[in-house]
Amino acid sequence: MRQPLDEMAVAPCGDSGWSHQFATLRARWALASASVGAFAVLVIGAGLSYATQLVIVRTVGADSFGVYAYVLAWVTLAAYMSTLGFHTSFVRLLPAYHARSEWPLARGLAGCAYVVVASLGSGIAIAMFAGAVLLVGAQHPMALTFRIGVLAIPLIALQLVASAGARAFGGSVIALVPERIFRDGVALVIVAAAGWSQLWRPDATLAMAAMLGGCLVALATAISAFRRLRPADFGRVRSARALRDWFKPSIPLTVIMAADNLMSRSGVLALGLTGNTREAGVFAVAFSIALLTALPRMAVASIFAPAVSSLHACGDHAGLRALSARATVLSLFGTLLVAIPLVGVTSALLSWFGANFITGVPVVTILVAGQLFAAAAGPHQHLLTMTGHERAGAAIFFASAVGNFAACVMMINLFGIVGAALAMTAATVAFNIATAVTVARYLKLAPGLVIAITNMSKSPPNHS
Repeated sequence: MRQPLDEMAVAPCGDSGWSHQFATLRARWALASASVGAFAVLVIGAGLSYATQLVIVRTVGADSFGVYAYVLAWVTLAAYMSTLGFHTSFVRLLPAYHARSEWPLARGLAGCAYVVVASLGSGIAIAMFAGAVLLVGAQHPMALTFRIGVLAIPLIALQLVASAGARAFGGSVIALVPERIFRDGVALVIVAAAGWSQLWRPDATLAMAAMLGGCLVALATAISAFRRLRPADFGRVRSARALRDWFKPSIPLTVIMAADNLMSRSGVLALGLTGNTREAGVFAVAFSIALLTALPRMAVASIFAPAVSSLHACGDHAGLRALSARATVLSLFGTLLVAIPLVGVTSALLSWFGANFITGVPVVTILVAGQLFAAAAGPHQHLLTMTGHERAGAAIFFASAVGNFAACVMMINLFGIVGAALAMTAATVAFNIATAVTVARYLKLAPGLVIAITNMSKSPPNHS
């Protein structure tokens, strides 16, 4: 389904009237209503993710789940690197091409992205397949899980690109469905069926094979969504090339994607590398629960990013200012609504996984605090990547990711699993402060919450 704001986000500059539209209640409602739709998909996806993790733990055990979570973290990190940032470029460039009716470039970008991502993802998968055998032995359970998992790398990478294309052409809600609904949903069904029928030994390889099946279905649905949502003019023209424009941001965008994923998975990776695979599984579950508080922010961001691209392409600074304020307020309000009750039920949610997982309660509380700060800070990451300042964003992401991972390793040695949560939250705070300063420098934009409060103080009193 297309959302009202998405249609505005990809409208040509001469027809959109962004400065005036964002001053109207209609535009404000469009952002809110589209974000609600995305939030609904994210909530359903989070429920499926929780159920999938629960069924896997109950089927294969806590130790095997830890191995699965550790391998999946590496596979996901490699898949995002395989995109070369094209899934971000799609969201940034396709709306801009649409706004300027540059359809040959839009089609050329799509074709180039699919070929490059498929090739790179396959190459990385082959290298990791061989590396798993050399490092831990061909018959080691960890190697077997890695060998199955790496097959998903090109599938996940291509799905990310296809979903980004659907998102750029007005399907911000439907673009979330393949990854958030189908991937975990299919994996849940496979694990449950295999566990019930006892056709596969209940271990980490079963969980990873199920996830591989989910990735196949997710890719198929993402490609279908992109083909349905692309405008008719897209298929009527011959491809044009602008390789310099497409590949110039690829290095900083790849750094951003890799660093972003490393930041979110530092706890699991650091625990796994230090031999604490069971604790890695506990942290993975605790992180996924804490991530529920990020769903409102992610929902708003799914609408926000392509809108920023169009506003920037049209040179509408006032529209960017208004959009940033509105997105921040919506994100913070939604995050608070989720965070307050979530902290109260964390113990119950973790207890379903077993007694070992109760140690994740303080982890959830600490990580939720970081999510609240990120929501209040505003969507600065997208303001940088959607306006051509990806190099500055890459530098911040790289420094934050490296510092976060090093801090995780150090804090794990001192405080165990809680230390990893403290390190990740500290990195989240530092990252958001750094991006806020950078956005103010390059785009002359204050944090969205500051803009919103300033606008409220300037609003004339209502005497009606």
